[in-house]
Amino acid sequence: MSFHYALVDDLLTQEEFDRRVEAVMEESGDLLDEPTAAMIVVRDLGRTHVKIRDLAAGSSLSSFFGKVVSTTAPHGFRRSDGTEGQVADILLADETGQARVVLWDEKAQAATEVGVGEVLEVIAKPSPRGKGEVTAMAFRKADCEISCGMAPDRRFLPPEKVPELVVRVIEIGRPRTFARRDGSEGRMAELVVGNPAETSRLVCWEPDLLAGIAAGSSVRIVGATRSSKGNGDEYQLDEKGEVIPLEQEVAVPLTLIGEILGSKVPESGFVSVSGTVGSAHPARSFTTRQGQPSSVRNLTISDGSGEIPLVLWGEKAALDIAPGDQVSAYRVQVRRGREGGLELHAGRGSAVVLPGSEAEPVELEGLVVPTASGPCLVEAAGECRPVEGDIPVGRLVRIRGKRVRRRIHPTEVEVRDPDPAGARDRLARLRAGIGG
Repeated sequence: MSFHYALVDDLLTQEEFDRRVEAVMEESGDLLDEPTAAMIVVRDLGRTHVKIRDLAAGSSLSSFFGKVVSTTAPHGFRRSDGTEGQVADILLADETGQARVVLWDEKAQAATEVGVGEVLEVIAKPSPRGKGEVTAMAFRKADCEISCGMAPDRRFLPPEKVPELVVRVIEIGRPRTFARRDGSEGRMAELVVGNPAETSRLVCWEPDLLAGIAAGSSVRIVGATRSSKGNGDEYQLDEKGEVIPLEQEVAVPLTLIGEILGSKVPESGFVSVSGTVGSAHPARSFTTRQGQPSSVRNLTISDGSGEIPLVLWGEKAALDIAPGDQVSAYRVQVRRGREGGLELHAGRGSAVVLPGSEAEPVELEGLVVPTASGPCLVEAAGECRPVEGDIPVGRLVRIRGKRVRRRIHPTEVEVRDPDPAGARDRLARLRAGIGG
C-alpha cells in the first residue's frame, strides 16, 4: 500500500491510509484486492490517475499507466560536484501520447527488469526539462491492458545527422557564454533559419563558425544534427561543422493570415507571416515560473487577407515597433487565446524582422524623460526618441551612439548644465505632440 500512499502522504498518515484501504476492502465483501482498494482511496482524496497528455498540467506528483515502448540501459555520469550517478529511461505510451520516464541513481537498474509491451503504473513528478519528460518516484508492473501505437514519437528519437542543410539565415542571436559540466566556459549562439520546406531554430556551439555571416544571407551548413522537440525540429552545430556562404537566395515562404484564421493551419503549428502593425500596446513585465523577470507585449498584424493578434515574449517585447510598421515574423506559433480566437506567439526560436534596422551613427542632445516603454530623449524640436540603457532621467544630456530605427543605443552620455527654460519648452512641445 506504500506505493499508492506516496500520492497522498501530504494529506494523511500511513496508518490512516491503511485503515481506509482495509475499510474499502471490507465494504466490497473482499471482492476488491488491495491495490484496487488503495486506488479508490486515492481517488476519493482527489488524487486520480491521469492520461499521459495531461502530465504537463501537473505541478506535483502524478500517477498514470503506460505501455513500455522502449528502454535504455543504465549508464553512468559525473555530476558537476564530482559525484558519480546513474540514469536510465523508459518510454511509455497510452492512447493519448507518450512520455519519457527518467530513473535516476538507485532506480536506474529497474529499467532492466521491464520489457517492451508491459504496462506500468507510475508515480512521477515533472521534470525541469519538460518536453514530455517526467522523473519516476516509483513504478510497478500493472495487470491491465492499454491499446496504443508502439512507434516512438519523433521527440524521443535520437538526433539524426544531416549531411547538408541549405537555408537562409533569418536571425542571429548575440553569442553568450555557458558553464559546461566540467566547469569550463563555452560559447553558443542561437539562429533562426529557413528554406522552402521549413523554418527552424539552430543552436551553434561554436560561434566562430558564423564569422562573416549576416542575417539575410544564404548558407550551406555541413555537419548539423536534427532532433524533434516539443516546439518543432531543432538543429545543432558543433565545432566539427561548417557554414559556407552561398550566392543564391534561398526562399522562405510566408503564410497568409486569412489562411490561419480559416483554420488551414493546425493549432500549435508554426508559421511565418508578414504584414502591417495595427495596435501596439506597451510591454508588460512579469515573473516566470522559474522566478526570472520577463516581458510580454501584444500587437495586431494584418496583411490584407486578415488581422490577427501577435504576442511578443521576452526580449522581443522590447523591439522598437509602432503602429504602421511593416513586420515579418518567422516561426511563430499558432495558439488559441483567452477569448477563444487564434493568436500568433513569438518567443524562443522565433524571429521578428523589421525593415530599416541598420545602425546609423548619431549625436543628439535633449532632455531625458520617463515613459511607459522606458527613457526617451526629447530634442529641441519636440521629437521623442526611445533610448536603450540606463541614463539619467530628468537631465539634459548629449548622446553619441547609434540609432537603429527610432531607438538610440548610446556609447557615450554627457550630462549638460541644466537649462530650466529649455527643459520646459521641450516638455511643452512633447505634450502638444501627444495632445495632437
